Amino acid sequence: MRPLQQLVLLSVPVCCLAASPAVSSQNEAAAGKFYRIIDGKVDARTYNSFRRYHAGCNHCHGPDGVGSTFASSLVDRLLDPNFALYVDDIYAYLQARADGALGRGRHTRREP
Repeated sequence: MRPLQQLVLLSVPVCCLAASPAVSSQNEAAAGKFYRIIDGKVDARTYNSFRRYHAGCNHCHGPDGVGSTFASSLVDRLLDPNFALYVDDIYAYLQARADGALGRGRHTRREP
C-alpha cells in the first residue's frame, strides 16, 4: 500500500475527533467530551488534533469538517450517537488496511 493511502486511512479517526465542535464549559468536559477548553486555550490533545486535521484532512473535508465536493461531512457522523461507540473498531479496521494485512471487501468474522 502506498504511503499516501496509509496516511489517508489512518487520518480518518483523527479527523473525526478533531472535527468535533468546541465548547468552553468545564461541565461539558466532565460529561465525556474529548476536549478541554479554558479561557479560550485548548488542551494538548485538542491542539495536536487540530494540527493533524489541518495537515491531512482539511484539504478534502474542509476547515470545519463539514465536507466538500471531494469528501463527506465528518461533523454529521459525530452527531450520530451510535457512531462514537465504534471509533476504536473503525480505527482497528483502518490500521489493518493501512498495514496491508486486510484487503478490500467484506471479510469473514472470526468466532470469539
